[in-house]
Amino acid sequence: MISRTLDSLTARLLAMGQIGAAMLMALSPPADAETLRWNVREQYGITAEGIKKAIDRAKRHFRKAPNDHIILEFDEGRFHLRGNDSDHGTIDLSGVRPGPEGRLIFQGAGMERTVLVFSDTIHAISGRSVFRVTMADMHMTRQNYTVSQGTVVEAGMGQVVLEIQDGFPSPADIFNPESDQGRYLRRYTNSKSDPKLVVKDNAQLAWTEAIPLGDKRWQINLRKKNLKPNYSPGDLIGIKSKHGGQTYWLMGGSDFLFRSVKWTHKTRGVFRGGFDRIQIIDCVTDRAAPIAGQTPCLASPGGGPQIGQPWDPPTTGNIVRDCRFIASGDDAVAFFHATGEISGCYIQDAFARGILASNSPKAVIKDNTLIRCPVQRSKDHALPKDLSELVE
Repeated sequence: MISRTLDSLTARLLAMGQIGAAMLMALSPPADAETLRWNVREQYGITAEGIKKAIDRAKRHFRKAPNDHIILEFDEGRFHLRGNDSDHGTIDLSGVRPGPEGRLIFQGAGMERTVLVFSDTIHAISGRSVFRVTMADMHMTRQNYTVSQGTVVEAGMGQVVLEIQDGFPSPADIFNPESDQGRYLRRYTNSKSDPKLVVKDNAQLAWTEAIPLGDKRWQINLRKKNLKPNYSPGDLIGIKSKHGGQTYWLMGGSDFLFRSVKWTHKTRGVFRGGFDRIQIIDCVTDRAAPIAGQTPCLASPGGGPQIGQPWDPPTTGNIVRDCRFIASGDDAVAFFHATGEISGCYIQDAFARGILASNSPKAVIKDNTLIRCPVQRSKDHALPKDLSELVE
């Protein structure tokens, strides 16, 4: 018998009026298969180890009944999943491969009701050769703030002095000494409740090191030593430095659905190796809660969903639809050598591009709303010198 949970999931998607036949088929097992519901908290505990046991049991079950649907139910609550730094990811989906009509479904109680808090330093979700998985109705986040910000005290040749706002991490807290990539500054309107990205004359400025000056003041040294930034005292500057694991990192596979999932603190996820038939529906990346009444400029140090990478094989049949992407630390959504559709999304204040379609001329991009961030269609993925050149 098809479970009430699965019926509810199907009904909600039908109500959206935007569900295809392929997704309907994915939500309903064939007549000779079963839908099994396992409550993770009751049977295993909502911990990294408990989820591993549930996944291992599901893989064993699929060897006997490949076309069954298994629903792993996640109760309402806030759950800390403490992965080991030696692990590739806290939730490892490697080798999950139901039969052609089977499916493994991670079902939360709601985007604001089931909160999974992952370790800061490793991927939240990882896997190689992953097929026919759904994750729905949950919020994935990290323990600590991953970005910072401060107001300009003074700007000089090759440097800027910032006073870090109360409660935000210091530049040292978010600095990744193992990489010289992904460290940038950009200017925002100095608003306590809703800082907005400044578009004109506000290119990303790469920084290399931060020197404490005492009393919350830090000297940020720029990569270009002969550049004086056009910052004035009192300007609000967002600070990012990519570090830690991805929210998901999946290499090789097919047919993955994120539905009604929210990401904060870490928002970047990557599908690699020609992974195809990816669907990201009704999902959210957003800034975390204010600190001492100050809304963060950035949601995270990285972007949002990345479907493919520049040198990966082509990927086909991908859909990003009806999502809300706010203030991601790079491209809010990106296609690389990909076909499919990005539609009905609201994208605001992405640090780089709102939508990047690199070497993806057949990707359909329609009916999206982009605020203070551009769409870039290009053969390669290089940023222009000034992102405002892309804004119509």
